[in-house]
Amino acid sequence: MAYDPLLYPAIYRAHQKIVDDVPKLIAGRAWETLNTIVICREKTGEVTSVFGDDKWEVAPFISGRKNYKSAFDFKEFHSSPPLMLELKLITYGWLYVKASRSNVALKPISLITRLSKLKVAYRFLLEKKYESISALSCSENWKSFISHIVDLNLSQASISQVFGAINSVIRMKSWLRNDFNLKMIRSKELARKLSHNGTQQTLTIPEKLADQIYGRAIELVTNAYSFSEQLAKLNDELQESYLSGKAEVEKKIKNGKISYLTNSQGTLTNKQEFANRVNSYQRGKSKELLSNYNRCAPTSLQVFDVMEFRRLYGQVITACYICCGAFSGMRDSELGELSPNSHYVEQIEGREFHLLQSRTFKLGEKTETWVAAPIVAKAIEVASQLTERWRSEYSKSTNQRCNRLWLNQIHRSKPPVVVCDWNERLRRFCVQFNIVVTKDDLNECVTSNPQSQTRVKHTIKVNNPWPLTSHQFRRTFAFYAIKHRLGTTQALKQQFKHLYLQMSRWYGNGARAASLSNLQIDNELQELLETSQYEETANKFFDMINSDAQLSGTHGKAIMQMREDIPYIYSSWDVIYDAVKKGTLTLHGTMHSYCKNGYDCDMDGVVNPAFCVECKSGGSIIDENQAKNWQEKHTQLTSYLKIQKDLSPSVYAHCITQIRAAESVMEDFNIPYEQYKHPIEVTQYD
Repeated sequence: MAYDPLLYPAIYRAHQKIVDDVPKLIAGRAWETLNTIVICREKTGEVTSVFGDDKWEVAPFISGRKNYKSAFDFKEFHSSPPLMLELKLITYGWLYVKASRSNVALKPISLITRLSKLKVAYRFLLEKKYESISALSCSENWKSFISHIVDLNLSQASISQVFGAINSVIRMKSWLRNDFNLKMIRSKELARKLSHNGTQQTLTIPEKLADQIYGRAIELVTNAYSFSEQLAKLNDELQESYLSGKAEVEKKIKNGKISYLTNSQGTLTNKQEFANRVNSYQRGKSKELLSNYNRCAPTSLQVFDVMEFRRLYGQVITACYICCGAFSGMRDSELGELSPNSHYVEQIEGREFHLLQSRTFKLGEKTETWVAAPIVAKAIEVASQLTERWRSEYSKSTNQRCNRLWLNQIHRSKPPVVVCDWNERLRRFCVQFNIVVTKDDLNECVTSNPQSQTRVKHTIKVNNPWPLTSHQFRRTFAFYAIKHRLGTTQALKQQFKHLYLQMSRWYGNGARAASLSNLQIDNELQELLETSQYEETANKFFDMINSDAQLSGTHGKAIMQMREDIPYIYSSWDVIYDAVKKGTLTLHGTMHSYCKNGYDCDMDGVVNPAFCVECKSGGSIIDENQAKNWQEKHTQLTSYLKIQKDLSPSVYAHCITQIRAAESVMEDFNIPYEQYKHPIEVTQYD
């Protein structure tokens, strides 16, 4: 095996071992040598997995992200050694020989995912008792496999990935020295034929359910915030009580007072009875600790047995995770990297912003910052307090400094571990707090998730708990930010650390339609606006008729003549108002004039405002403010013509007509101006 700096940095070189050709070892049945081939080492040189293991642990290859799967697991094929051996050989080839069409090495996490897709085919082979993937080269077996794929009801994307994994095996045929008699599969084309389930988007949580889930999480975090130290103290005391009971039982076993729990070599043979003995020694102490705790605990945090306390402890940590995910939109991998020091506050232009800092792994590992809601400050502090002891114990058990928030001690007899089953914990959270789907929630889910109809149909059931997952926080964050106009797609792109705006739009899919569907016409407001508009128009006409203000425009000049003998339509404010309300009298304003013609306007002024000054339809009115606009336009256009040396006739005509119209208006209002005279060039021809 050649030295690969991508898989083994320089620090690993001292521990590297050159091994023989694996396919050759298999062909030569050199099992002892084969099974000792090193798959992965720690930086210290300690071997984490060898070829003969049923599970290859490759955590040292994965930078950070301890909450992700970090092993290639072959255990389910233990009953078929040929299939297990073949899977191991293929996986070894992916890791160290050829993982992609190019020579670029794939991330181990990507290969773990690819193996999970290839296992779909190998489970079929195991079920049919075949011993190699070459069995699929038989047309009958292939047809049976295709029927099996259809019965699984997978999405097109999943089916394409299964076939893609098989193709990646075929591409290694030269190294494997076996092409399995298989031909390359047109994965996407065949997937479209086998399934009508297109790409299914992550579900956005219906609004009422989101209120329940987030509300319960905020309530738990808020209640635990001022009492987190006592919660952590009780957990520590219960652990010490367990260790004390365990030490007592081990002492009695060593002294020979308890002999039935071990064999003649002193090895423990009855773990369940050992645990029962330990529990019996600590039971009284546990009750005393709980009693002391309940005396000072608020009602919402009181517990009456150890199991109830463990459940509450887990619920509070899960609530902290929900608050961080729901109010930041971070990915699960980014949430997993949060530490006790991740939260800080910044003052920007006099406003206070709560920020979370973590690592992101898309397109390379780097530190990024997310804007979050104030509740995350309490969530980080509570989670930090509750997992403080676990961080210390985790560091001791792994010989690695741990600064993570999300730890759990599943068994008191074992060291803490990094939480990696968040989706299961989140679903359990909904079950424990009875957050169930109603008919209204289902209907909203259907309308809010237009690209997930198949997923809604198969996973969302009325009267069942909502199937909460960590990625739903990100989708829900985007959906409601757009729906309620709390942010823009551009802002989402920055918050979500996307490269392309299209991806941010995808997360907000369905939000704008949902926003429009909730629009309601306020009839009272509509009536008020219409009445205000009628009154404003009536006031404008009334003031024009009953004043001595100068007016211009064809109808403006007509109004000035009417002032001496006012017609009935302008005789009083009430008459004017009724005419405006009925639509027989209208007034529309622009920067250059008013028009009373309504739909009868010939619209010539749209092409050139000069046509409104001497309106052929007799509908234009120009007041003093609009006359000043004409004065300004006159100045702009004359200046423009003076500096332009080369003008087309059409541009000149467009400008000069407006200049003459402006001069006409200024003359009506006695505004002084200098008449524009365009210079004339005389060209002499011989």
